[in-house]
Amino acid sequence: MKDNLKSYLKRVIKKEETGKLASVVRFILNLLSYIYSAASRLRAFAYRKKLMPKKEASVPVISIGNITTGGTGKTPFTAFLLDKLKEKYSIAVISRGYGASKDVDEPFLIKAGSNIYADSAQAGDELFMLARKTDNVIFIRSADRYQGTVLAEEKGAELIILDDGFQHYQLQREVDVVIIDAEDPFSNRKVLPAGLLREPFSALKRADIFLLNHTENVEHSRIEALKKEINKKSPANRGVFAAETISEKCISVAGEAVNEANFLEGKRVFAFSGIGSPEAFKRTIESISGNLVSYRVFKDHYNYQKEDLLTLVDQYEASKADIILTTEKDAVKLFDFGDMIGELPFYYLTISMQLDDSKKLLEAVNEKIQQQRNK
Repeated sequence: MKDNLKSYLKRVIKKEETGKLASVVRFILNLLSYIYSAASRLRAFAYRKKLMPKKEASVPVISIGNITTGGTGKTPFTAFLLDKLKEKYSIAVISRGYGASKDVDEPFLIKAGSNIYADSAQAGDELFMLARKTDNVIFIRSADRYQGTVLAEEKGAELIILDDGFQHYQLQREVDVVIIDAEDPFSNRKVLPAGLLREPFSALKRADIFLLNHTENVEHSRIEALKKEINKKSPANRGVFAAETISEKCISVAGEAVNEANFLEGKRVFAFSGIGSPEAFKRTIESISGNLVSYRVFKDHYNYQKEDLLTLVDQYEASKADIILTTEKDAVKLFDFGDMIGELPFYYLTISMQLDDSKKLLEAVNEKIQQQRNK
């Protein structure tokens, strides 16, 4: 029921629904959007004028966020930064643990060194996915980001990466990175619930660095126009960069087979996902010549149960596909179902992010970090 309503409201927002009811719903959404936008501006003003205090960590903080709802690529970019910076700094990643289905006492240590102290239900799918494949980085779940920084510093962190922190005014940061989906940058440019913006468009001026993701699917002229618009809105930014999402490996959930992404070429694929941007996963499969015969979409951060796996296997068999495919984010919640998966051709696709000028971006980030360290 909830998912059907959400889907209907999205169609109303995109004006795919017509008629009197849709018009009334749009009017109500626009009214609520106006109220939400005003409240958001008031909150931003209060923090800007120091009417509401910000807390500050004693080590540099990089915030990675977005201005829209849905998946824009924060996790792949976090993985990129960790890969480039972890040899230079002792890093902690702090997240509120999206998708976590178990309550824990926060701040909660997920991983330190090579030791993992949580499962995906405790950590949340995205945080657990990163922790599982990244050693010598501290991972912490904490809705109160400042308390997370206290634990991070106790564990020896020299640099903190804040997941989904753009709207988290309470914590001071040295670098604000905003990731934008180049395929659908700002939807209809309206604030929730009449659009997909999490705060007014003017908030972009706070950002230091912009990253346009999924540019592999967008014409160059559109990318340049988007860069120009962002530079006009945020003239003091340190750079607007473009990134492509690259398919890397196709890995067996049972952990026995690791193939290049082109393993999918020509194969009949039954796919499913529970991510913020399911259409992006569909396009990724098609871009590497997988023959997508059926695609099941679950809500973002969906927590799979035994019954779901049984249904998926039935649907896979009915589709006469060659393999079952999901995302890495979904796969981390399926490892406990190894006995059910058995000998089935069950795979997940790993992705990475390729930037157009990673050297310049890293120079901008490191410069900001050093400024804070030299205070």
